[in-house]
Amino acid sequence: MPSSRSLAFLGLFSLAASLPPARAADVDRTVRIPTPAHTGERGDAVSADPLVQLRPDHPRLLVAAADWPRLRALAAVDPNYRAITDAVLAEARRRLAAPPPRRELEGKRLLWVSRRVLADAIFLGAAHHLDGDPAFLAAAERNLLAAAAFPDWNPAHFLDVAEMSAALALGYDWLHAELPPATRAVLRAAILEKGLRPGLDPASRFNWWHARDNNWNQVCLGGLTLGALAIAEDEPAAARAMLALLASSHPYGLKPYEPDGIYPEGPGYWRFGGSYTALTLAALRTALGDEKLMPDTAAFFAGARVQTLLTAPSGQPFTFADCGVSPSPDPLLFWFAHRLGDPSLLAGQHRHFTPFVPPDPPAREDSGLLFPLLYWQTPPAAADAGWEAWQGKGPVPVAVFRGPGDAAHRFYLAVKGGSPADSHAHMDGGSFVLETDGVRWADDLGMQGYFELERAGLQIFDGKQEGDRWRVFRYTNQAHNTLTLDHAPHRVGGRVRLTDFSAPPAVGVSADLAPVLGAGVSRAVRSFTPHVDARGLTVTDELTGLRPGAAVTWTLVTPAEAETTGSIVRLRRQSRRLDLRVVSPGDVVWETAPAAGPAPHDAAAPGHRLVRFTAIAPASGGLKLEVVFAPPPAVPGI
Repeated sequence: MPSSRSLAFLGLFSLAASLPPARAADVDRTVRIPTPAHTGERGDAVSADPLVQLRPDHPRLLVAAADWPRLRALAAVDPNYRAITDAVLAEARRRLAAPPPRRELEGKRLLWVSRRVLADAIFLGAAHHLDGDPAFLAAAERNLLAAAAFPDWNPAHFLDVAEMSAALALGYDWLHAELPPATRAVLRAAILEKGLRPGLDPASRFNWWHARDNNWNQVCLGGLTLGALAIAEDEPAAARAMLALLASSHPYGLKPYEPDGIYPEGPGYWRFGGSYTALTLAALRTALGDEKLMPDTAAFFAGARVQTLLTAPSGQPFTFADCGVSPSPDPLLFWFAHRLGDPSLLAGQHRHFTPFVPPDPPAREDSGLLFPLLYWQTPPAAADAGWEAWQGKGPVPVAVFRGPGDAAHRFYLAVKGGSPADSHAHMDGGSFVLETDGVRWADDLGMQGYFELERAGLQIFDGKQEGDRWRVFRYTNQAHNTLTLDHAPHRVGGRVRLTDFSAPPAVGVSADLAPVLGAGVSRAVRSFTPHVDARGLTVTDELTGLRPGAAVTWTLVTPAEAETTGSIVRLRRQSRRLDLRVVSPGDVVWETAPAAGPAPHDAAAPGHRLVRFTAIAPASGGLKLEVVFAPPPAVPGI
């Protein structure tokens, strides 16, 4: 898994094969211009030659030559920023002794090698400009040439190609003036033949991402656009073709953010796909002077505020869908704050960077420091706030409630809807996370590593009702803070909507769970009512149309120690206590269980447990489950 200080770079997978390379001399003849099927109604965006505005000199990707002296000067006067540059230099020195990259697949993916080369290019390239030690330039050139010499960059899993293209593009561009002409020629040819040419071929079965509404579209367009802009003066036909594809295809990848900025694949993939869209927009500005090729970005920019809302006072995000679970920074927010002129987006981020302590051991693919390195700024002082409530619509609606008080100790509740059929989704409709006083009580286990599951023979993206994905325990409803009917998985075709949202002074929201619970229930409404004192929460589930004798299981995933006594569970964590009490029905018994499934491929979840009870439907077919989270009653005289 990525480091807590990484961008949580994650990926999908595809099939396996390769395209024959093109000869450099044949490039203008063989590059495919996107067909009308790709351009759609966006021909206006590319009617003028975008290369007319191409910056003639290098570097032109993210930075200009004058930026490096500016960053060195900032490090001299700002000790917090100096910690960032010191960390970049330390990481670059660590990479000096590493052997050159080799083409080694991890399962179906070359992705970890692509990310290693990308991190090499970023850290060694930046260190060359910040420090001037010739060893950084020599190591960067060695590693870039090694990657360029690979027979291909694994186009069967095109994310690998995209990230390798980004790596060579940044290395080529940032070090252009110092690299020998022969090295530049080799790197240009590799970007062209192993990146742009296969990515521009509309006949390739590996280019389904051209019109796909998920992170692949963002990452593949971004990596190839960086490659095209890096070599545009030498390979203008390829660059124009790539920019045409960007203009026509980027709306597919940005559509999932509509209308309010919620990214359906979860906060981890928001960082991954979003980082490449940010790199694309930043590179368009520095290389071409504007972002006119990508006008459809309003919902994407709204996603930055959503990411701050999904981060709780503890610093841990609401880790729905395939997302890592550790509290981590969002380095990408430094770019958003810079681009939007909104330093409030950085609230809570600087605790990870001031002072900055590099992860130990370092993550092999960690490039997250790129964004604070290039876009550092200090946030305004945080002030105490009152009740805040927000609901975002879209395929995965989310509601967030934050209580009054200081940022580190506020009440926090986040609730989600959505469907197991969504990209990277879990069976978590109606699930929630809860914190009080900065302590996480209701949690989400997040994802399990893809490679280990694939190695066990599972097709983890087979999301059909009986598919392998739902053989992974932590992806199922039984491992989320939701309801389970008759011990069955949620219905893949169902979708949970959020209703009855109310803002202060009376805050709350409801979730319609009937579509995912299936035909065994006619109505299933889950209501969340935060307490007015911002210290507790009531969750009420009202179900009708149940088969008499049907079993309804209420589950909580918690990192707290749990002591059950009758209808009460005492949760203890970080010297705090929160009690769960079943108000209705009155005859249930709490139980605790490990937060892991029974199959050999199911990963353990150390530090987490399940707290649950099961209620049996009466003859009427109606059930009301009411559970109260509240601190223990005060003891008189204490």
